[in-house]
Amino acid sequence: MSSPVRVLEVVQSLGKGGRTTRFIDTVLGLKQQGIYTVSLCLSKPVSWIHIPNLQVIYKKERIDWRLIFHIRKIIKNHNINLIHAHCELSQLYASIAGFTCGVKTVATFHRSDLSKYQPNPVNKLIKLFSSYFIAVSYSRLSLLTTNLQLPENKCDVIHGGTYISNKPTVKSIYEARNYLAIDCNEIALLSIGHLGGIKGHQDTIRALVLIVKANPNVHLYIAGDGVSSEKKVLIDLVMKLDIEKYVSFLGQIDNAPMWIEACDIFIQPSIEEAFGLVFVEAGAKAKPVVATAVGGITEIVISEETGILVPPASPGQLAIAMTTLINSETLRKKYGDNGFNRVTKSFSLLHMINRYLEIFQQVKDT
Repeated sequence: MSSPVRVLEVVQSLGKGGRTTRFIDTVLGLKQQGIYTVSLCLSKPVSWIHIPNLQVIYKKERIDWRLIFHIRKIIKNHNINLIHAHCELSQLYASIAGFTCGVKTVATFHRSDLSKYQPNPVNKLIKLFSSYFIAVSYSRLSLLTTNLQLPENKCDVIHGGTYISNKPTVKSIYEARNYLAIDCNEIALLSIGHLGGIKGHQDTIRALVLIVKANPNVHLYIAGDGVSSEKKVLIDLVMKLDIEKYVSFLGQIDNAPMWIEACDIFIQPSIEEAFGLVFVEAGAKAKPVVATAVGGITEIVISEETGILVPPASPGQLAIAMTTLINSETLRKKYGDNGFNRVTKSFSLLHMINRYLEIFQQVKDT
């Protein structure tokens, strides 16, 4: 009889973004399924991260081979029989440590940055010492099998998932808007993502200036943080276009579900996106989406069914898509309802955890 998996979850950093959310959800989801799970981060997490019994090892700036010995100790102390590593540096150290202990590693690739999918020395070592490879989207799977030439029979896709509760009601939406001081007559547009150019906030702002004259009741809320220079670029653009009264920068928020519930349209025209968990979260709140047809987004959002997809870096087409939804409450509700049904069927957190468990057990036993 096969023994149950005892998993070491390893991540190189826990900051803002989808990788952190997926790591936390995976750790907590495995524990809820009764799986013995140890979590390890190779740098200090941001202050708002709370994972019970999270272990932290501080990695040096350069290649730090001592980490292998630290990870080996954790493997032995906890009788770990399967490692799950997130992104390249945690995969490098954890897979080598696991290999020397006879423990296999499953490596999940999260990166939006296409340069991370090149056959460099680190990725070659990951290929050598890891046993199975997970992409967060089929878009990224093609990079694993083509660019990195990982064997197709050892690769798979596991989409991210989210908690799904009841569909928002008129009352719950009103209460969220009232709490956040959003006027009932305002069309609230929401973006959530760091302020770097890859998320496309600059294109949303350029599109907004094209529509506010005909739609003065529109307001754009941008949630997320970044380095000061990234935020300055966006603020300067808003001021240059003279639309300060139509845009609010929320900074890093800890109540994203409430903001999504309160908004009318979720918009994020990413230049590139490995998966895009925030689009799943929008669907879970029955919100129509305006986004770009890049990366994993096309695996979540179906254009003209759950939202509208446009090419990246296209403010003009973005403005047309935004206007279409702004002017049609019926279409917003239709796309939002379709999105909720799609996410409920295909992107639940339980579905993600069960897929991981299937692969973990398979890899451990082969």
